[in-house]
Amino acid sequence: MMGTRAVQRIAPLLLLAAAVLFLGHGPSRSQSLQLLLGFSTAFTAYLWADRKSKLSWKQLMVAAIMLRVLLFLAPITWTDDQFRYIWDGLCSVHGISPFAFTPAELLALHPQVFTPALFAKLNSPHFHSVYPPVAQLVFMIAAGLGQGDAWHATLVLRIVAVAFDLATIGALGVLLKDAPDRVRKVGLYALNPLVLMEFTVNLHSEVLMIAPCLWAVHLFRNKRYAAAAVLIAIAAAAKLWPLIFLAWIPSQLGWRRSIRFLTITLLVFVASWIPFYTPEFFAHFGSSLKLYVSWLEFNGALFEGLRRLLGDALVKGTGLLSAITLIGLAAYTLRLWRTRRTVWPEAMLWLLAIYLFGAQAVQPWYILPLVPLAALTGWRWPLLWTLLIVPTYLTYGTVPYEQPYWWIPVEYLLLLAFMAWEMWRRNKQMAFRT
Repeated sequence: MMGTRAVQRIAPLLLLAAAVLFLGHGPSRSQSLQLLLGFSTAFTAYLWADRKSKLSWKQLMVAAIMLRVLLFLAPITWTDDQFRYIWDGLCSVHGISPFAFTPAELLALHPQVFTPALFAKLNSPHFHSVYPPVAQLVFMIAAGLGQGDAWHATLVLRIVAVAFDLATIGALGVLLKDAPDRVRKVGLYALNPLVLMEFTVNLHSEVLMIAPCLWAVHLFRNKRYAAAAVLIAIAAAAKLWPLIFLAWIPSQLGWRRSIRFLTITLLVFVASWIPFYTPEFFAHFGSSLKLYVSWLEFNGALFEGLRRLLGDALVKGTGLLSAITLIGLAAYTLRLWRTRRTVWPEAMLWLLAIYLFGAQAVQPWYILPLVPLAALTGWRWPLLWTLLIVPTYLTYGTVPYEQPYWWIPVEYLLLLAFMAWEMWRRNKQMAFRT
């Protein structure tokens, strides 16, 4: 007969498995009530597992792998980004730079390769790609192995995503090897339901950047600076954000070694773009990037506040939001250089947080790099954010799509209140120790 402790260990994991299985194979993003109820159940089970499961490292790894196996054949119903991944991959397979033409142009030029059926599923058919080289390499592998079949290509993408996700879990295990509560901390990432859904099911490319960043931290700790620089370059070539993490380097290495580190990173990063270069590359990529930064709007707290205060004309597309974000990043960077005490995971977390709080678009998967950084630093507000951001999927419950603008202040006020409480508690604990 199973003992009480065994039940406490297994029950939350079984509830979590049932909830994510329901989410993966059940509601689409337009079925808001089912999605929110399912995710609330999954998050409750996640918190329960954090408190009661008391897993060994082996048990955690088995649980993490099995949860991902349960989702491996799940249909993708919360996003349609995977069709653009496959489209870009087909470009590379056929020797065409994905930055050279828009899908609409390619449909007219090569209808035998770029079919109307696939084109009809794209969410941005009139814009050039904005996915960096490492992501494009993965897309090419998936499209090539999928041989033109979207489902087969999706399964290849899923294998790659799960592999990178497990590499992230492994990196957390190594970085936390001396922590007495290592398993619990790694579990905060490994069992997080939003991580499971957005990476294993929805295949968002943020999964490609996290593992290289964390392994770079490990290499840096072991004074293998050149290798760490290469991994940061790879992470940035998967998603551009990791370039802001370089702001921390001068606070630790001094200017001579920092210049070497930054040079290696930038050279590898720039070199990764060469296979995709075309004479129109800068114009095409720049136009799509500008569209993303300046015009795409979704769940941006500072943006929504400023547009209501100043109006669209002074905020949207003017560069005001970017300027404020850059000032925030610069101010935090100067603080890093002055104090020289902040460890890299802590700096990564706050640099990315500043960027996200100043962003015009904050999709649920954008915040997921904060989750492993929360496990490493002890901050828990990113975990709360993985719950608070899910109601933004209410956007897709109506046609035409309409953001739940009423939720944005609720989301960010609750998040900021929890952040303030955590900061107060930390300061109190530090004062008590001194």
